[in-house]
Amino acid sequence: MAQLFVQAGKPEENFEAIRVAVERGKAVGADLVLLPQNAIEGSTMLGTLGDEVEFLQKCGGFRDKVAELSQGIEILLGGSDMLSDGGVFFSKGKPAKWGYDFEVLSGLSTFTEGKNLVVRNACAGHAQKLQWPIFYLDLVGTENSGKNIYAMDGGSGIWDKNGNQVFAMPRFESSECLVEVGEDGSVSGFPQNTVVEPDRIALIHNALVFMIRENLKKFHIPRMVIGASGGIDSAVSAALYAEAIGAKNVYLINMPTRFNSATTRNAAADLAKNLGCPYMVAPISAIVESVCNSLGQCKFEGDDTPIKVEGINHENLQARTRSASVLLTVASVLGAGITCNGNKSEATAGYCTLYGDSCGVMCALGDLWKMDVYALARYINRDKEIIPQASIDVPASAELSDAMNVDEGKGDPIKYPYHDRLFAEWVEWGSSLESTEARLAAGFESYCKDLGVDLEYFKSLFKTPEEALQDMRAWHRRFRGIALAKRIQFPPILSVSGHAFGAEYPESQV
Repeated sequence: MAQLFVQAGKPEENFEAIRVAVERGKAVGADLVLLPQNAIEGSTMLGTLGDEVEFLQKCGGFRDKVAELSQGIEILLGGSDMLSDGGVFFSKGKPAKWGYDFEVLSGLSTFTEGKNLVVRNACAGHAQKLQWPIFYLDLVGTENSGKNIYAMDGGSGIWDKNGNQVFAMPRFESSECLVEVGEDGSVSGFPQNTVVEPDRIALIHNALVFMIRENLKKFHIPRMVIGASGGIDSAVSAALYAEAIGAKNVYLINMPTRFNSATTRNAAADLAKNLGCPYMVAPISAIVESVCNSLGQCKFEGDDTPIKVEGINHENLQARTRSASVLLTVASVLGAGITCNGNKSEATAGYCTLYGDSCGVMCALGDLWKMDVYALARYINRDKEIIPQASIDVPASAELSDAMNVDEGKGDPIKYPYHDRLFAEWVEWGSSLESTEARLAAGFESYCKDLGVDLEYFKSLFKTPEEALQDMRAWHRRFRGIALAKRIQFPPILSVSGHAFGAEYPESQV
């Protein structure tokens, strides 16, 4: 069994990986080499390339070359005879040297949280039904739909005829094993290992680091510049990028104004120290006020409306100054890229500044709800403090005005422990506003239980059903309105849920 690391759209490189795997199989005396589905193309998301005649002919030529490799050995390339069964694909073959059938499962190549459970249940159930071992085999690599980036995690394994998983290959790296299959359906010969599934957050962490590393290679971006605010999102992003490409290649910049507290400034500095990243403080007040003063002296011909930059316009100017003026300029000097630190909660609500903090070559946290970002921070800190505790404890805040003073306990208008679950109902479960309104009308207790929200916390937010209803309606208007207009201009989001905004959650402004 060969779990191959493939390159999307590069059949030459993928064939070489296949050739090496087949040669190793011959060297150890194997009768059959099992290869994953799409091992030649390396992806199912090739865009227009997948329709080009020359590319298709090239892939066909390499399939012929694979056939030529089968001198003294048989090769099964997953997908040769695809049958669908409950969303999992089964490729079935009967090698001439063997007098019985076997089953190879493939097809669930892109990583999503919970995929491992789907695969495990499907393989176990199918093995029990057939009373024959199951070989699950998948690719390792990344795919890119243009709006989303995906990980192909591998996660191949073997289930015996009783439905017990007896072997697992590592995720996010190439691997192989030699398997002996007895005429009674017994399987042996592979390295003995204890099959332990990482928990959900660990898998998400590994997938994000893998996608960041591999896609920055594809984009030929060796360095990244990150705005380090001292908050949780930028801290987690920085930690992920530092792990993926090395701390010395991740440049952290804190860009304070008078609205930024000493608490978050110190947390940003501590983060850089903990990670070992280059760090710079670049105050932006002078730049922001220069723009305000300059525009204040300008007038339209034919209209006497003064250009007085204040309120939300002043807040947005700060966000755009940080990204467009500072981060992108520094990135240009360094030959680097910048990242969008936004999370899924903010994207759902449109709580971001277009062409400001929504800028970036990719959005690493864009498919994570805010509470998942906190869980990821705790996972990153599992052995030692990397994310400063202050970044975890401080109220989530953009710190763009006095109304967002974290030292006074002020912060974002999104109340994440509740709104995360409400937003997930709309985005991941497809519930309508009318549906969530009806559930709220049934009473606080049943509503909170249904959403998985702490009842006492919910009561601390809303004193009456009418308050909760108006809040719900206000956020839904943003979700279907201004937030949608912002989301369709987001950078590519790293997908982990199967419901990421972009290609998985296609939206129209109709």
